[in-house]
Amino acid sequence: MLQTIRDRLTGWVAVVFLGLIGLTLVVSFGNMTTDVASANVAATVNGEEIPMARFRQIYQDQLVQQQEAFQGKLPEFLQQQLQRNVLEGLVRNRVMVQYASDTGYRADDQRVAAYIRSLPAFQIDGEFSQQSYIALLSSEGIAPEEFESEQRSALQIGELQGGVVSSDFYTPAEYRRFIELDQERRDAVFARFDPIALLAGIEVSDEEIQAFYEANSARFQTEESVALEYVEVQLADIAGTVDVDEEALRTFYEANLERFQTAEERRSRHILIAVNGDRDEAAAEQLAGELADRLQAGEDFAALASEYSDDPGSASDGGELGWAGRGVFVPEFEETLFNLDEGQVSPPVRTQFGFHLIQLEELRSGSQQPFAEVEAQLREELQRREAEDGYYELAERLDDLALENPGSLEAAAQGTGLALERADRITRSGGVPFGFNQDLVDAAFSEAVLTDGENSPLIELEDGRAVVIRVAEFRAPELRSLDELRGEIEQELRLQAAGRRAGEQGEAMLARVNAGETLEAVAAEMGVEPLAPGPVPRRSDAVAADVLAEVFRTVPPTSGGPAIGSIAGGDGAYTVFRIDQVLPGKPEDIPRAQRDQAKGALAQQTGNAALGALILDLRAEAEVAVSPDAITEESDL
Repeated sequence: MLQTIRDRLTGWVAVVFLGLIGLTLVVSFGNMTTDVASANVAATVNGEEIPMARFRQIYQDQLVQQQEAFQGKLPEFLQQQLQRNVLEGLVRNRVMVQYASDTGYRADDQRVAAYIRSLPAFQIDGEFSQQSYIALLSSEGIAPEEFESEQRSALQIGELQGGVVSSDFYTPAEYRRFIELDQERRDAVFARFDPIALLAGIEVSDEEIQAFYEANSARFQTEESVALEYVEVQLADIAGTVDVDEEALRTFYEANLERFQTAEERRSRHILIAVNGDRDEAAAEQLAGELADRLQAGEDFAALASEYSDDPGSASDGGELGWAGRGVFVPEFEETLFNLDEGQVSPPVRTQFGFHLIQLEELRSGSQQPFAEVEAQLREELQRREAEDGYYELAERLDDLALENPGSLEAAAQGTGLALERADRITRSGGVPFGFNQDLVDAAFSEAVLTDGENSPLIELEDGRAVVIRVAEFRAPELRSLDELRGEIEQELRLQAAGRRAGEQGEAMLARVNAGETLEAVAAEMGVEPLAPGPVPRRSDAVAADVLAEVFRTVPPTSGGPAIGSIAGGDGAYTVFRIDQVLPGKPEDIPRAQRDQAKGALAQQTGNAALGALILDLRAEAEVAVSPDAITEESDL
C-alpha cells in the first residue's frame, strides 16, 4: 500500500452506516438485554463491543441536526427515541459487518487506501491534498485506526449489499406482466360536479353563522402571547469596539506562519510489482528491472503501468497518484520521490508491498500567504478573541444583576450599560426578534417568569448572543369576534352547502347511468361538460390525482358493458366516470435499452427487499446486550 492509511481520516467523512442499510429502525430494541457492566461500552453484539464514546459522538451529531430541524431544543421523549435509533443503527451495522466477514467479503489495505484517496473531502481541484487532509484530521480529532476500520467495514458492507442485490433478477414473464400493468391506460369519460360552480343561489342565514361560530369557538381563539422586556448582550457588538493595532496583527501572523503555508507537493506515477503468493522476491525484482530498462529505452510509463502494475487503485489510470506532500507515502517511497527531478524515473524501490518504479511528473513548491492577504482575517479573529473575555464577563454580570433584582430589568440594564428593549408579541412558536428558541419560550411561559413576574436566568440564543427577559404583559387566548369572522364563516358554510349539492347531483347522475342512460346524455341534461381526454395512463396531469387513482382501482369493464364509478373528492367535488376499455402496456413498444434498464431497476428493488429481510434476520438472531447507561432519562447523554 502506498499511503499510510492511519494518517488518512476525517470525522465528518467517517460516517456511521445508518443510511447505508436504508431500513426503518426498530426502537423497541427487540431482543436486547441490559447486562453490560462496563460504563465504556454502549452495547455488545455477539460478543463484540460498541464503545460508549462512539455511540455518544454519533448521538450528539444527530442531536445537533435534529435540533436545527426543530429550530430549538428537541423534546426529551424525542431525544430518547433518537438515542434508541442511533444505538439500533450501530447494532445493525455491526451484525452486517460480522456477517460480511464470516461469508468472506474482504477489503484489503490497498483498496482501503485507494478509496480514502478518492474522497472529495481530501481533494483540491480533483487532486488529493495532504494539507486539506491534515486540516480535517485536526479539526475532527478521530483516531486514525477508527477511521480506517470504518472505511474497511463500509467497503465490506458495500460488497455484501452488491452481492445480495445483484443476485436478484426479473424473468421475461414477470417483466411483461409488470409492463402490462405499469404502462396500462384506461379510456374513460368524466363528469365533474364542482362546488365552486354551484355556489350561485346558496345563501346562509345569520342564525347558521351564529350556530357555526358557537360550535367551533375553539378554532377561533387567538394564540396566547406575551410582551417581553429584555436586555441582550452580543459578542459582535463588543468585538466591534476592540482596536487591534498592526503590530499585534504582525506578531500574531509571525507566531502562526504555519497556518498560512502550503508545503511542497509532488505529482507522480508508479508501477508496483508486488511480492506475494503468485510472485516471489526474485521474480518481482527481475520484472521490475526489465520494466526499468524498457522505460529507459523510451516506452510510455502510463502504458506500462496500466499493463503491469499490481496497484488496483492507480493501474487503470496509468499509475497516476496525484498530488501529495510528505507524510503520505511509506518512507522508502517518499525518500525516492522527493529526490527525483521532474520527468525522472527511479530505479526499482523496495517497500513492504514489492518493487516500485516511480516517475515524478510535476513539482509544486510550497508558498506563504503574505500578511496583506490575511490581515483582515487576522484582525477579525483577534478582535473576537479579545472580546470574548469581555463578553463572558458582561453576560455573567447581566445574569447576576437580573437575579439580584428579580422584579425589574432596569438595574440590569443600567449596571451593564446595555439597552432595555421590548418584544411586543412572543407566542409559544417564538417571535421577533428571537425567532424560535425553545429555551427562551420555556422561560417566557414558565411559572417563575410568567406567573411570579421574575426575571429569567441568562438564556443563550446562539453562540455569542445571550439575553435575560421578563414578562411585561400576558395576553390570554381570546375568542375573535363574530363580526371579524362573519365573512370567513359565511364562505365556508356556502362551500359546504355547494359540496353537498355537488354530491347530490353526482349521485343522481350515477344512479341514472347505472340504470342504462349514457353519461354524455345525462351530463348534457344536467349542464355538465363531460371530459374525454382519451386513454389515460397511471400517471397523468389530465385528470385529478384522486380521481385517477379511483379509476385504476375500479374493476375493469367486461364484455357486458363499461365500468361505472364515482368519487367524492377532498375539495368537495363529485366525479362520475365511465371506463370504456383497458389498454395493457406493451413491452415491445419500449426501446430495448430502456427495457433493460427498467428490468435492472426492478431486480434491484427486489434485491433491496431481500437485503432488508437478511438484515432483519441477522438482527433477530444476534445476541445483543445494551448498557442501562446508554438510553438516559435526561435530555442529553
